[in-house]
Amino acid sequence: MSNFKDWALQYVLSDDETAQSEIAKKAAKEIENTRASSASVGSWAASIQPWITITKQDDDNSDDDDDDSGSGDIIARAKALGFLADTLEALDKSLLRPEQVIRLVGFFSAMFSYDHKAGITASAKALRQLYAMKGFKPAVGVKMIEDVCKLKEDFKLQTAATRLEIYELFLSLIQDQSVNNELQDKYGTSSGFIIDILQLCQNERDPGNLLLWFKLLPIFLTEYSTSDQVTEEIFKAFSAYFPITLRSSATPIGITADDLKNALRACFASHYKVAKLAFPFLIGKLDQGDAVTVSVKLDILKTVKACIEQYDNPQTSIVPHINKIWNSLKYEVRNGEVKETIDATLDVLRAIANRLDGTKTQKFDVSLLTNYVDIVVDDCRDDLANPTYTKQAGLLLMTVITTNIRAYTLESAAFVDIIRKNLRQPKSPSHTKDLLLLLNSTLKSRADLFKNRKQGHPEDEEALKTESSDHLVALYHDVYLPTWTGKSEETTSEVLKQVVQGLALLATQQTLRPDGQISLLASRSVCSEICSLLTHTLTKGLALSQNDNSTDAAVEDEAVLALQSVVATYTDGYAELVERAKAEIEKRDWTSPSKYTLNALQDILSRLAFIGCSRIPLNIALDDEPPKPFKPLQHFIRLATAMHDLFPLSPLPTSEKESLANSCVISALHGGILHFRDACLEKFEPKVLEAYSGSDSNWLEEFQGLSKDWLHQLQEEDDSSEVVIKEDDPEVYREFLRICLFIVRHLYREAAYGKQAPWSERVFAQVANLAALVVRSLDENLQKSCSLALNAFNFFFSEDLSSSGPSRLAPFRRLLTLGILQGLRPAAMTELYAPQGIAETFMCDTSRMATVLLAVGEIRGTICAVLANKYKGGQSTFDPESETMKRVLNFWGEQIKTATTTDDIDPAIFEVYNTVAVHTVAGACARQDKNVLTLVPILHEAIASPGPNGAIVARTIGGLVKTNELLSPENHAVVKRFYKQWVYTHFAKPLYDLALPTGDEDTAFAAGRYTTAILSLVSNCPFEVYQEDLPALVRLLITTLNNSSASGDITQPQVATSLEVLVDILANEPEALKGHLKAIITAGMKTYEEAAKNTSKGNVTRGLAAVRKLTLQLLGAMPKKFEERHLLPYALPMQRMLATASGDKSREARKVALLARENWAKVV
Repeated sequence: MSNFKDWALQYVLSDDETAQSEIAKKAAKEIENTRASSASVGSWAASIQPWITITKQDDDNSDDDDDDSGSGDIIARAKALGFLADTLEALDKSLLRPEQVIRLVGFFSAMFSYDHKAGITASAKALRQLYAMKGFKPAVGVKMIEDVCKLKEDFKLQTAATRLEIYELFLSLIQDQSVNNELQDKYGTSSGFIIDILQLCQNERDPGNLLLWFKLLPIFLTEYSTSDQVTEEIFKAFSAYFPITLRSSATPIGITADDLKNALRACFASHYKVAKLAFPFLIGKLDQGDAVTVSVKLDILKTVKACIEQYDNPQTSIVPHINKIWNSLKYEVRNGEVKETIDATLDVLRAIANRLDGTKTQKFDVSLLTNYVDIVVDDCRDDLANPTYTKQAGLLLMTVITTNIRAYTLESAAFVDIIRKNLRQPKSPSHTKDLLLLLNSTLKSRADLFKNRKQGHPEDEEALKTESSDHLVALYHDVYLPTWTGKSEETTSEVLKQVVQGLALLATQQTLRPDGQISLLASRSVCSEICSLLTHTLTKGLALSQNDNSTDAAVEDEAVLALQSVVATYTDGYAELVERAKAEIEKRDWTSPSKYTLNALQDILSRLAFIGCSRIPLNIALDDEPPKPFKPLQHFIRLATAMHDLFPLSPLPTSEKESLANSCVISALHGGILHFRDACLEKFEPKVLEAYSGSDSNWLEEFQGLSKDWLHQLQEEDDSSEVVIKEDDPEVYREFLRICLFIVRHLYREAAYGKQAPWSERVFAQVANLAALVVRSLDENLQKSCSLALNAFNFFFSEDLSSSGPSRLAPFRRLLTLGILQGLRPAAMTELYAPQGIAETFMCDTSRMATVLLAVGEIRGTICAVLANKYKGGQSTFDPESETMKRVLNFWGEQIKTATTTDDIDPAIFEVYNTVAVHTVAGACARQDKNVLTLVPILHEAIASPGPNGAIVARTIGGLVKTNELLSPENHAVVKRFYKQWVYTHFAKPLYDLALPTGDEDTAFAAGRYTTAILSLVSNCPFEVYQEDLPALVRLLITTLNNSSASGDITQPQVATSLEVLVDILANEPEALKGHLKAIITAGMKTYEEAAKNTSKGNVTRGLAAVRKLTLQLLGAMPKKFEERHLLPYALPMQRMLATASGDKSREARKVALLARENWAKVV
């Protein structure tokens, strides 16, 4: 067995933990090979004898020895014991026999009696390994605890790691039920071993060890029968640490102050037998007044709450202390100023009410809760009449009374009655507001209790069935209506807002019928009156003049939110609201409305859409009335029908201004669709709605058999002929989309074939946006089955009518085409791309461009961008050879080439051509169509061409990468992630060398054009795209600024563009500008001076203001990006210029100048 001695020696001599572990594993393997024979175990234990033979006297003498021999023996002895501990850790736990375990425990336990300098860590570890052995006996565990406790005062001298081993050993033993039984048999309730452990560990300060200590202490209380004296000692042990904090340390320890607080809190709340100690202790700490910080106060309150929630037998553990707790806590709310402590206090009061009520499975005697509530009511009742304490007293009362259903049903009537009596004689408007706030909060809390009624005890729901509600029903006539109708000049806006909120809360209260059915608490007449009051608040703006100051925007906004809540439950209310608003609108002349009246119309219509469509209504019956037919879409249908009836408000507008009333109607309809869609998204998951965004049938074919008045029929029908959809059924979304598509179809057909007078460019645009919203929500199969791609051009007729008729607005009908196309999925558009088909013909049609406005060209170009972007060719498509887009791009390449190499096309006309061309190419660029690359040389040549058309190409080429919301994933566009990098690489990069000035007059002109093109592209790209070309780009930017300031022509668009790009570079990579500071600052100051001197008018003035602002942004940000030594030479002239700029004509420029002065003032 000499191997053990060799391994022990190797272990002691090694400092590598991995090597030591391997050595221990060898020893364990050797013992396992002999099946733990007495000889092998004895040899293994004896292998460390050379280091253990030191006597206690020798050990004591070594304390006074100044040489290192003593400490060397101690370290070696510790390592030797570690060899045994690591071997036990690696050893099969089933091998050692009980007698072997007992002998080894005796050996290692002896170390705690005399060898306090070495081996305690290893011995504790070894004892933990022996505890895990199969041969371990519970009585041995008792011996372990007793022997370890012999450390006594030497325990605190051990390292934190050593103490940790001992805590883990204690925890293992104390939690073991068999050891528990042995300890209680031996010590009984006197629990002497607990006292020994308490004395041993009482001075612990290490955070990691404290977590284990706080885990151990509750076990003494919960698992052991202890006398009152021992219980008190345990309480003293953990309460001595309260409140606990954690000093900041440079070395992270992975433990936070909250970890320690939570662990200590668990000690206080571990068992109700410490309640008589814990509550007086904690309340005593709380009552120390100003000496208690907010953090400590929160800790105390959370600990009290934990005790209340976790103590069993509340009648003996909590009830005796309620008065003391209440008398202390009420002042935290009554006189408190810190919201966190007030909230924590209220949490404690709620916890008491909930604990005295009972649990989900057991209700306690009602007297416990009643007595507690009575204490609170008796103390706070009189304070409600005192404006100084009304809010605080009411908060205390409401918190306790509305904590649970039982407390509410017991005391709510009395509480409401107290508030009602005080409202009859309020001391001030603020007193009225506070009382109303309490009343409203009570109603809101009742609604929350009702909503969560199934989460508690079954008796709670039964209590609601028999609840008395007369005191709530009477609030309308006794409180809210008198306050509203009796308002005077002293009635503040805040009071009225509380009344409005209260009316909504009252009208939406629900109650349980004896049969379990839900109904509204208020009667139909009360709900109707509430709707009438709130509706009048919204519609009165139509009857007032611009100079009338009787409107209160805050109250109106509150009324909107109130009506939103009311009509979601009292569904008849929305019909009343819409009809009344509609009548008010129809009796006015909208031929030439004032701006004020138009704003009032827009407000009321947009509010109607929000109120009725932002929530899916609920199917709740009125009390004592049989159920009525119900549709979740009834409010949306009501709004759509009303807007259908109102359009057009101005049947013969003679100007864009006179058509604004018609625009408001379409806008409200669009808003209603948006709100209802969002309501569906909120109620159902988006993935759920995707499954309900299509249909197996062709809806357009179904619509052919419906009359124009189908929406009216839907509104009036009683659901007898159709399957009823419930409010929680996602099928409501599919039906919503079907109705929306019907609305789109109706509007498009009216725009194409109906009376043209009500239609304006604005109305066309709004209908187009509405259509896009609906179409993009439909799934691909439905878009295909309905042939929406073709209907985008024929407006749901059998032929293309988009440009028919002599109306001056006929070209703007193309907006309607765009509305549908932008919402289509690419796969639903493939039929358009047949060779010489609709898409190709449209994109290559230039027959009318010479006579159209630029705005019309912009519309046509945007349509072309969508068509070019969603193109899909190849096998199994209508363009199997993928030639359509190739021909389209070649066509526009030739058009641009011809226009820039000849003088045949007027620049004004070419502007329209170029707009369509750039949009078309941009759509293809977004999906990185390789055919675009054939246009690179053509566009480069066009840019350098001497005519004015080349300048147009150079100035607008940035449109290829300009952000376009129509080309977005939301609109199902095909947008490659790095397409801007792709375009920049092919169109901009090759131009840098050509744009550099060479001194040759022949190339200077072309270089200027190339510079313009580069700037146009760069200004529409993110910084990362052009980052690698910064050196060349910065030189171009500086040259542009210098040339413009030298010539005095700083109105050119590239000046503002250059400044924008420089600002972007300065924000992202200022180092690229460091070598050019002098040139940039000089050019910037000259640019600002020229812009300030320019006296141009109109749009030029706005452009100059933008140039001045950008210049100041660029120069003003430099002190934050560069060290002072780089800027010091320019400080004085810059400060003089900024002083002048502080008086700039533009307010925005002045604001930037002031910030710039502040930054440059630090450059000294």
